[in-house]
Amino acid sequence: MLIIFIHMALTAAVLGTDFWCRRKSTANRRATAASSLPHSDFKSPAELRNPALGALLVTIAVMAGGALSLWPMAVSALCFVGFTALRLGLLRMTTTAARRSYVMRYASALDVPKIKSARIALYFTEPRLATPYQATMWLEPLIALNEPFVILLKERKHLKHFPKSDLYEVLLVSDMPANTPFLPDSTEVVFYVNNCMANLNVIKANPNVTHVQLLHGDSDKPPSYNPMSAVYDHLFVAGEMAIDRYARNGVAISPDKFRIVGRPQLAAPQNSKASQPPSTGARKTVVYMTTWAGMFEDSNFCSLPQAHDILHHTVQSGQPIDVIFKPHPVSFRDPSWSDVQAKVGAATAALPAGVTFRMADPSEDPFALYEAADVLITDISSTVIDYLYTGKPYIVTNPHDYTDAFLEAYPSVEGGHLAAPDAANLPELLADCLGADQLAAKRIKLRLYAFGDFGRPQQEAFQEACHALLKSQDLPQKKPLAEQQAA
Repeated sequence: MLIIFIHMALTAAVLGTDFWCRRKSTANRRATAASSLPHSDFKSPAELRNPALGALLVTIAVMAGGALSLWPMAVSALCFVGFTALRLGLLRMTTTAARRSYVMRYASALDVPKIKSARIALYFTEPRLATPYQATMWLEPLIALNEPFVILLKERKHLKHFPKSDLYEVLLVSDMPANTPFLPDSTEVVFYVNNCMANLNVIKANPNVTHVQLLHGDSDKPPSYNPMSAVYDHLFVAGEMAIDRYARNGVAISPDKFRIVGRPQLAAPQNSKASQPPSTGARKTVVYMTTWAGMFEDSNFCSLPQAHDILHHTVQSGQPIDVIFKPHPVSFRDPSWSDVQAKVGAATAALPAGVTFRMADPSEDPFALYEAADVLITDISSTVIDYLYTGKPYIVTNPHDYTDAFLEAYPSVEGGHLAAPDAANLPELLADCLGADQLAAKRIKLRLYAFGDFGRPQQEAFQEACHALLKSQDLPQKKPLAEQQAA
């Protein structure tokens, strides 16, 4: 009986070890990837990848067990221990070799024709984000250029969020040694979507490339007039409102750096919601979206701590509405999220007749929600300006009891109603938004100020600006990566 037990344990150990080694080998390959191209992955030894070797040990163990004798079992166990030690040693050496060969494999990816001919690059880093939504929102506009480009990622966890495309590949620069050039030789323009400090290293290392800040939204918040913006060669902005914002906040930037490109992610309204008051009696959709608290108090406009009050007064407004709540993606990592979630659940547990409520999935596209909404409730953020493009009514939250003097620095608020700090006036504000809509004329005027491309075909202004940059380049030939490293 003891021999049978040993036999079963040995067989299970062989199978488990074989599975673990192959899985660890796959994990190491992903953890040391140099690009989205499979050919640039480090190839593990066959002893780690081939399941036939594990099957051979299983066969030995089974044959040894069939003899029901201690000596065959001992021989089988010794084979297992020896082979396992060999595989673990190979696994450790493979991991070391994969890391050491990273730069060489990265250089091999640069020889791929799609990458070798790419004149545009997008650099992205933001370790705090679970998803790279700041960058992925620009994929469609860049793909629409019909120009090959590369995406340079600092965090490997973000790679899985970039779908395969015939126009771009992703390069991973997380393991690149300090001061090592990593742009393809053909690069003429590098786009950025945030003001992470790591951007400065890329700019400094590539003085012969045009560096353009896109940002991931246009808002009246401090990130949209960050003094760091002055280091870029050009700033692509939605409209005159964005340009005036820098000057209004004392950030001096040469006017010739700005390019008005609108928001290419936004399609012009195609339905009557944008220009006419909603019809009485029809069911409407109210979307509530929050921003995140940010890193500094002067950029904290987040209404998440008041979300339960806002949603309570919304669902109890007496309107036949479908309510959708979409928190900012970073909110789910906030220490107070569980408490917020519980309070929101309590506030929406008992819904009046004719009212529905749901929490938006974190992956839901905010631009799709803009289209679905008849009214948006949101914080001071880029969401306000993006939604302004639709022409539909909106309500701005007021978690800190803003004064009139304070709001003068936030012109985007003028096109919408301002909620009370306790949100108690939401029923009357929703009644106006879904009825007379008294701010419609002011909203249309503000939209023209915010979007310099309004009325033009979608993405036309953005494409013109990109093509103008590419045509203007007359750059000296850069040295190949290997020569730069040697220097």
